[in-house]
Amino acid sequence: MAKSPGRDASCPRCGGWLARDNTSGRCGPCQAAERDRVASPPALPNSFWDHGPIRQALAERHVGRTIRAYRCHPYHGRHPLPQETVARWLGLSQAQLSRIENGPAIVHLDRLAHWAQLLQIPARLLWFALPEGHESGRAVSFAEVGKPILRPAGDQSLHFVRSLRLADRRVGGGHLYATVRAYLADTIAGPVAGGASPPEKTAFAAVASLNEMAGWMAHDSGAAEPARQHLGNALILAGRSDDHQLVAQVHAGLSHLANHCGDAHGALSHARNGLEHLRQAPSHGRLHARLLALQARGLAIAGQPVEATRTLADAETSMHGPVAMASEWLSPFDVTSFAIEAARCFLRVGDLSESQRRLRAALAVSPADRVRSRALAQLMLVTVLLGRGQIEEACAVTHEVMDEIASLGSGVIIDQLRHASVLFTSYATACAVVPPLLDRLRDTIRERSWIGAVGALQAGAAGDGQPG
Repeated sequence: MAKSPGRDASCPRCGGWLARDNTSGRCGPCQAAERDRVASPPALPNSFWDHGPIRQALAERHVGRTIRAYRCHPYHGRHPLPQETVARWLGLSQAQLSRIENGPAIVHLDRLAHWAQLLQIPARLLWFALPEGHESGRAVSFAEVGKPILRPAGDQSLHFVRSLRLADRRVGGGHLYATVRAYLADTIAGPVAGGASPPEKTAFAAVASLNEMAGWMAHDSGAAEPARQHLGNALILAGRSDDHQLVAQVHAGLSHLANHCGDAHGALSHARNGLEHLRQAPSHGRLHARLLALQARGLAIAGQPVEATRTLADAETSMHGPVAMASEWLSPFDVTSFAIEAARCFLRVGDLSESQRRLRAALAVSPADRVRSRALAQLMLVTVLLGRGQIEEACAVTHEVMDEIASLGSGVIIDQLRHASVLFTSYATACAVVPPLLDRLRDTIRERSWIGAVGALQAGAAGDGQPG
């Protein structure tokens, strides 16, 4: 092919010539085709795997170096794929992937097989065997082998997911996570060979929703890495279901997780990706509001208070927006949930008065069976009250929480109680009601230490993605 005038390089994907001012390393059509490549790895040509650095890393039997060579392949353009993107595909954090790429070789076969399937590395190039069902010479996707299809799907799975959500509100993820993991392991059968019929899409949505629930419950029981892995799996499977609202909801969960860890970049990225998917779906005001509220929270963490409050105002408007059609797999996001998100945002930007107003409004309308949500709102209110010097009222609210959480197994709430204990310690000598409260807090936290132990156990059972 002769070079065209004004062109001096070719696109590594399609071979078309690039303009001299093109700094991306991809032609316009190829950039457009890959703009939405955020949920899962792309399909790759066979020639991709003949690249020298990839062959060398595979020969060294080092999956971390293989992933680094994969990211830096010229096929992706002049700039390597970001670690954050590939880590998201693999259900890892960016820091974990960095350690895997630069540390000793991973030896755990389940992780090796899982990552090889996700990245679609041909079986003939691997030094280990992939699970049965992986066809020779063809890389099988995660949804085909790594997590086969739920059977039965449809109404039965939908009713189960809804029942889990109701139970989770009352008793927390610490009690339920093991049950959901066992259900995923025992009632999933397959595999499915990549079809796209309506029953198969429903099945993908069912397994995505169960993984999403498992992710929330893992998070609530203190198992952070399994939470990320479950939600990462849910994102891939939701994409296979073609349910853009469900994909947007899973992005909301990943944004919440990033916000919880103080990762503003990850929180904003997932919120924006969720909003992008929502543009491809029928309008849903409350899901739109949820993503905007999470975006506002990420902006607050990033130190952008003006942008955060502006975005939160847009979210509040969206709460009253229309719902043209709702996916049956969506979880509810009501005024109580929004008030808590708004309070988090105002607390982060230092507006204690508005945060207090939002929390009191949330508690006034929150039903009694929303045990965890109420406890979370109350403990956030405790932080606000202490910040405003209202110590005795903060003590009274904390006692109320401990009265109400007797049957709640939530690591998130226990973490909030620990935080409250630290805050109250500063007032132990200044206020007579504080020392007895601190004693009760210590007892309550100690009595619920089993939640952290369950989280650690589940993290080990699920594989935490750390170098072996």
